[in-house]
Amino acid sequence: MTRNFCKTALTAGLLCLPMLPIAAEADVTPEQFNLLMTAANKDGGKDFDVLVGLLIAAHPEDAEEITRVAADIRPTPPEPPAEPETSTIPAAEGTIFSDDGAKQFSKYFLPGWDKEIELNALYATGNTSQRSFGAATQFSRETGPYKQTVASYFDYNNSNSVTNQRRYGVSYKNDYSVTEISYVTGFASFEGDSFGAFNKRFTVNAGYGVRAFDNETFKWNLEAGPAVLITKQEAIENYETVVAAYASSVFTWNINDRSDFENATKVFVGSQVVIENKTDYTIKVSGALSGKLSLDVLYNRDAPIDRKNTDVITRVGVLYDF
Repeated sequence: MTRNFCKTALTAGLLCLPMLPIAAEADVTPEQFNLLMTAANKDGGKDFDVLVGLLIAAHPEDAEEITRVAADIRPTPPEPPAEPETSTIPAAEGTIFSDDGAKQFSKYFLPGWDKEIELNALYATGNTSQRSFGAATQFSRETGPYKQTVASYFDYNNSNSVTNQRRYGVSYKNDYSVTEISYVTGFASFEGDSFGAFNKRFTVNAGYGVRAFDNETFKWNLEAGPAVLITKQEAIENYETVVAAYASSVFTWNINDRSDFENATKVFVGSQVVIENKTDYTIKVSGALSGKLSLDVLYNRDAPIDRKNTDVITRVGVLYDF
């Protein structure tokens, strides 16, 4: 008899196995379960949690059962889409041209300064018409309200052992912020141009600046003030000092994470008139390296009679930023 009872119990247990999911579902009403299943299968289950909250609010007495059943049938969130591959060429790891390498190098060479070194090929028209090469540097840093910028450039060409292009210059600029949108500035530079509209020139100016735009996408600084130009037009002449007024505009556009556009214009007006305009387009190539396309337009109204008053220089180069 005992054996018959055990067989009967075992048979009853096996017959009850298919009923276990129904038993789990019995903790909520069929209508509630159907709603949960529909929300779990629709649109990847994006409204599932909202429905669970509504059911609990409508039936607080069944909150525990609704929560437990919802946990069993909750849909698995979809995997986020893969990041699109960029066309940036990876820099050689472990070199000063990679991002990490440039950061390490920057710690040992003028730490605390943002540094740019540029090598370029250039094509000039005006007082010289030739293809040659050039180099430029720019170092800048901000300490409290001060921003300092030191820049230099050198253009050179030699054809058949004859030098017919030699331009060079160095400058220093110091800005002091008065308010969030205004600052005072001082600037000094020396330039030499053996074949241009002048032979040598010292420029000193001071002024007041306004940040018309200053955000992550656009920056536009406007300046004005007095200036002094000390110019030697010809190598055999003496320096001539002229007091003038100056105005400048520097506009920067951060197009995206890889490219930038900048246009800088400076005008001096007095007994001499000088206009300088420089346009740069920079695109990141790899790591700390960028490609750079520049167009310089230099106008000197009072160039010597045998010289042209406008020079146009186009540059294509590589920029190392660290």
